[in-house]
Amino acid sequence: MHYYAVIDTNVLVSAMLKVQSVPGQVASAALLGDLIPLLCDEIVAEYREVLVRPKFKFDQIMVET
Repeated sequence: MHYYAVIDTNVLVSAMLKVQSVPGQVASAALLGDLIPLLCDEIVAEYREVLVRPKFKFDQIMVET
């Protein structure tokens, strides 16, 4: 069964910081296709804006992916 969800930016950040966490499981489900993320231009822009903040130290290629 597939689920559709808007993934909050905080959930995405938490998933990237701790892959084994519950948010990490949500991200994994999205990558596997079990959860279909609902996106719009505004959400994607917010993801990018937050993920490139220096405090997170995420690689630019990782953010774009």
